Amino acid sequence: MKNQTQEKERITVPDEIKVLTAQEIETVSGGGANGNFWSDGGAIYYRVVSGDTLPEIALRAQVPMSQIQALNGIRNPDVIRVGQILRIR
Repeated sequence: MKNQTQEKERITVPDEIKVLTAQEIETVSGGGANGNFWSDGGAIYYRVVSGDTLPEIALRAQVPMSQIQALNGIRNPDVIRVGQILRIR
């Protein structure tokens, strides 16, 4: 039996992933192409890379940091991992 912490950290990967065009990425990220943003047709996701901070990701995505925290169950905004998939919207 899995405990509640393990269940909350599980990420569901959609069967289909829409790769955003450079123009869509620019709109989502606030400028410049960034291959770490993508959409599954509804939600927008971001893959954390070395040097990223949650405030910077929120700024590029033009969403409140609290929204990213809520969507991903992040309690401490100082703790994100390289390779982590974050739902942005």
